[in-house]
Amino acid sequence: MDTTICDTSAFLFWRTPPLARLLAAAPEDHDLLRHLAEPARLAELRADLAACSPLGVQASAPASWHAHYGPRSRVLLDSAALLAVPFDGPVDVLASAPGERLPTRVARPRVWRDPLAPHEAVSVGLGLRVVSPALALQQVAARANLTRTVMLASELCGSFSVYQPPEPLRAFLQRLADEGLLPSYGGWRAALDNDGRLTGLWTHAPLATPAALARQAEASGEPRGRARLAEAAGLVRAGAASPFEARTGMLLGLSRRRGGEGYGGFEHNHRIALTAAAALLARRRACYCDVYWDGPLPDGIAGLDLECQSTSHHFGAKSSVSDADRATALQTMGIEVAQVTFAQIADPVTFEVFSEHLARRLGIFRPEKTEAQLRAQANLRRELFVGWEDLPAT
Repeated sequence: MDTTICDTSAFLFWRTPPLARLLAAAPEDHDLLRHLAEPARLAELRADLAACSPLGVQASAPASWHAHYGPRSRVLLDSAALLAVPFDGPVDVLASAPGERLPTRVARPRVWRDPLAPHEAVSVGLGLRVVSPALALQQVAARANLTRTVMLASELCGSFSVYQPPEPLRAFLQRLADEGLLPSYGGWRAALDNDGRLTGLWTHAPLATPAALARQAEASGEPRGRARLAEAAGLVRAGAASPFEARTGMLLGLSRRRGGEGYGGFEHNHRIALTAAAALLARRRACYCDVYWDGPLPDGIAGLDLECQSTSHHFGAKSSVSDADRATALQTMGIEVAQVTFAQIADPVTFEVFSEHLARRLGIFRPEKTEAQLRAQANLRRELFVGWEDLPAT
């Protein structure tokens, strides 16, 4: 019977860039590996990863250390190189009955009585499977509150993941970046800061959709986490490209009852095809708006593009000059461009000023908040402004 990674461990597995798993566990004669590292350097990296990973240490220990482990743990040890890069362990694994819950240093059984449908798990190694991102989120949602569930749903339904690799792998990836050799792989690309350093942010196609999360909740025969996942699926805004954008979308889009501003109707990373004149100014045929409200809006505005300005990461050359050209191009089409910084959304006082300005541009009446709404706002901010990389364990 296969060992199935689930819950928090499964979420972390899907958050891990395919390049990390390639470097840690793919056959040494893989074409890309041969391009990225000499065999001796690759062997050194893998030895360093094993040495700094509790799973790797357990796997390399004498057989007597884990002779009493059950088959689930032994499968995990056999795949220790693959699993050392997503997490340290113990690894969350499915158990179908309470009698199977005996944990080890390697495995942490999670009882899940609902049999898995074929689409709810995929094979990732010999005798090893991992549950789907949607099911992993349902299992996490059984313990997480609604805000954290929506945050994690924003990551799955967005185009980003936050991944902090073990130090040997981080150093190796940074060296590749310094040498201009850090590749896109499996549709994933690393973000670098303005000094060329890794940021922990990776871009890729969405791992799920709000509709897929809703289907998971509806079809699940396991009640735990089901209602919260369904609620989160109805609240999440797809398409965020970073935690900054996801937080901004939640602060602006959630209802006042939930602590947000209630400025709905926007899209993340909305594509706008530029007119011929605008394309000449922007030197591109289309552009994407971080948070976009379609018009008509007051003062004849055709739409409002809110850009989340950050110097902490980039996915390519994006200078202030090109930003200015882009803004001018959109303005020729009647689209207003506004900017917000992380400091402005993180500070409650400056966010209040920004929100008031945004409401005027959107033509939204903004009454004073009630005591209950202010408490909800404080609770939302307390949940939102944590280290995203610490989720979902936090």
